Amino acid sequence: MIILTQFCSAQTEVKTWQVLENCRLVDWSSNDGDSFLIAHQDKDYVLRLYFVDALESYSNFADRLQDQARYFQIETDQVIQSGQSATDFTKRFLSGEFTVYTKWLEAGGTSRPRYYALVQNKAGFYLSEALVSNGLARIYGMPTKELSPGGLEPGAYLKKLNQTERIAQQGNQGVWQLANNPDLRFPESTDGATFTGPPIAPRITASSAPSGRINVNTASIGELETLPGIGPALAARIVAARPIASIEALSLISGISASGAAELTPLVKVEEPPPPPKSAALYLDAPDEYLNTQVTVLVKSVVISQKPSPEGFRSVLLDTGAIGTDGGSITAFIPEAFYDTFLNYYQTPGREFKGLFYKKDGETVLVYPRQ
Repeated sequence: MIILTQFCSAQTEVKTWQVLENCRLVDWSSNDGDSFLIAHQDKDYVLRLYFVDALESYSNFADRLQDQARYFQIETDQVIQSGQSATDFTKRFLSGEFTVYTKWLEAGGTSRPRYYALVQNKAGFYLSEALVSNGLARIYGMPTKELSPGGLEPGAYLKKLNQTERIAQQGNQGVWQLANNPDLRFPESTDGATFTGPPIAPRITASSAPSGRINVNTASIGELETLPGIGPALAARIVAARPIASIEALSLISGISASGAAELTPLVKVEEPPPPPKSAALYLDAPDEYLNTQVTVLVKSVVISQKPSPEGFRSVLLDTGAIGTDGGSITAFIPEAFYDTFLNYYQTPGREFKGLFYKKDGETVLVYPRQ
């Protein structure tokens, strides 16, 4: 499998994403919600998230603190308290191993340089989106200039973040709880409890369940957390276990007992999620509709194949779907003249491949069109 993991000069921006697998968070006094020290193999780096600016947890930068207070329409001391929640959230989100995507573009720094990056946990979620979704960061700062690792244009990724922020605001998530409730006084809430971070979503019970049950194969982590007994860690395990074949199969997930699965029966449903867009699974699910037409897939990785191919072509196996999303695999035939260039180009995950959806010897394949 071809995955780009080599290092480049830390002083030079490169045009493609460098992928650092199996990274770990390093305990460091300067870690906060959007900037932190990570270790990869025998080296460590300070990263700064693209697109987002987490709430400040200290009063060191007065201008930024006041700017965030204006953005969320809250007091500066409320910013700091919420910023501490952002720092704690990032530490929990990055527990265990995670993947870093970076171009080694420097983001400044004081004691040591920082590098802009996107960070994805093992459940397939990006930290930047998770911070915005939980009301712990604003959309602000350095955007990427090329496709995201998931294949989105920068403008499309930004639009997705804006939609996520609106949902968080409407749902009173994190700091939006303070911004949307003028009568809520910091540090005490209306019931006298100290405000320490994002509000807990109301739990669903059998008596309060909505008419539409939650589909465990498509629900977001936030939606799963509204179920009784499901916290962030358990919600992430459910997502990682997808597709889930039955409600009873939930009991196979660590942390959910057979009685716990039974309690969820009136609240959830199990429906197979539709194939993701631009995936092999989408076209293979309806072959007659797409046969002999040009289709587009997002390529996560390429496996060199020994499958017999037509004269003048070589075969590869494309693993498709956005990063963190399984889109199935499909054989592709590549002209020998373009083969080495093809392998080099698709080392970067998330790039599009356009080919003819074609049937050969009873197997549906993609054929790279000769120019």
